[in-house]
Amino acid sequence: MIVGVLRETASRETRVALTPDEVRTLSAAGLRVLVQEGAGQGAGFADEDYSASGAVVLEDRAAVFERAGIVVWVKPPAFELDSMPLRAGTTLLGFQDPHHRRDEIDRLRRRGIESVAFDAVPRDDTTTEFDALSTMSRIAGAVGYAEGRRLLAPGRLARPVRAFVLGCGAAGLAAIAAARTFGDERPTAVGNRIEQRVAAIEAGAGRFVPNRDDNAELLDTLAETPPDLVVCTAVHRGSPAPRLLGPAALDLLGSGTVIVDLVAKAGGNCVATVPDKTVTLLNGVVVTHRSNYPADRPGSASRAYGAATAAMVLRIAGERGEVP
Repeated sequence: MIVGVLRETASRETRVALTPDEVRTLSAAGLRVLVQEGAGQGAGFADEDYSASGAVVLEDRAAVFERAGIVVWVKPPAFELDSMPLRAGTTLLGFQDPHHRRDEIDRLRRRGIESVAFDAVPRDDTTTEFDALSTMSRIAGAVGYAEGRRLLAPGRLARPVRAFVLGCGAAGLAAIAAARTFGDERPTAVGNRIEQRVAAIEAGAGRFVPNRDDNAELLDTLAETPPDLVVCTAVHRGSPAPRLLGPAALDLLGSGTVIVDLVAKAGGNCVATVPDKTVTLLNGVVVTHRSNYPADRPGSASRAYGAATAAMVLRIAGERGEVP
């Protein structure tokens, strides 16, 4: 089997789907690896590093598609996949953004081209090595908290920041932990299941609020202790994100409050979120999102992502009987 690694084309993306270490792992298993020229540059990996690891470096991405049976990426390409020499039997592996690309994924499947989505890997003990989403979410939670903090007015930084974290998955727990590194107040964590309380408190939350579908508990808590910073991370894999911050919630927030919505690609937890933009509402609340927070840490993020990619490639190759 031949594995192809693309140079990322999404805006401001610096990660790479496989590092030279993972290329060595795949090569040792008997797989051939093609790498598009410059694929690892943003993460600090030179073409020479890939050549030394056993990969063949190709200038043209079309040549990668033409020869590879599995093509791996981090983010879906910005170019039209139909412009590439795709053939039946090819597998496309990476984040697939199924919330926005479902029609394209279905169309490719009808052509015999499978899309394996890290977005949809179940989060359980049997899938840990393939769970790129949890790893990237942890980085996104920490980076997103820091970015939101940078957007706060200086006056709000004169004292420990008061934060709310919506969602207690990997990103939410990482955002809670990040507050401790800045010496901020212990955040308020909002979850939809009472059993999430233990993990939230262990991560550093000072309070856990179990929220119902009507958001009554969240609204009461916002009115009682308005936050400086809200980090939105609540989403179930493969499903639209719940709208937790509607007009009523936004009216309770003061001017200068910052909302970082990490799940805008799934529809967002905040009704005012605009994907990949920072907007200031009429009441002075700032709402921000960008799609690649882990790209702020390209080296470590690429190593973690690459480990999951290599594990999934080996699984697919093994299922097809293509691992010697």
